[in-house]
Amino acid sequence: MIHGTDPQLLDGFKQAMRRVASTVNVITICVRGEPMGITATAMSSLSVDPPSLLVCINRTASMHASIADVTHFGVNVLHTDQAHLAQMFADRAKQELRFASGWQLDCERPPRLADAQASLLCRRIDHHQFGTHSIFIGVVENERVRGEVDPLLYLNGQYGRAHFTRE
Repeated sequence: MIHGTDPQLLDGFKQAMRRVASTVNVITICVRGEPMGITATAMSSLSVDPPSLLVCINRTASMHASIADVTHFGVNVLHTDQAHLAQMFADRAKQELRFASGWQLDCERPPRLADAQASLLCRRIDHHQFGTHSIFIGVVENERVRGEVDPLLYLNGQYGRAHFTRE
């Protein structure tokens, strides 16, 4: 039970959130020459002026302490053909394989997935702790987008894609 919250309310909240589709992202940083990344769905634009966004990272996540100390983080929005990357970055046992191919690595900046749906370089300007997570705010300094729009989505515990029909 978190902060005395009613267990029935927690279960209901979790069930409600399973009905909210989210893009799947790999948040990246580089610490002392070591690339690090984590799968996250809690990412949102914050402001257009300045261009900024926020990411929410669980305080028990392996890179939580490190992201609080870096100047920049990357947000790599995954394409529907990249579900394997979402699974890899969610599995601590696969850390050695995470940056094996497809990444632009120089560790002057956070790793950037070459063929991501979108990739955003953010200067971390603030963070706040709330409950089980920390909210990291970044001002976007650079962006790249893939031509087609087909992001990987997470809904009801499964990966999928958006299906739109034209009227």
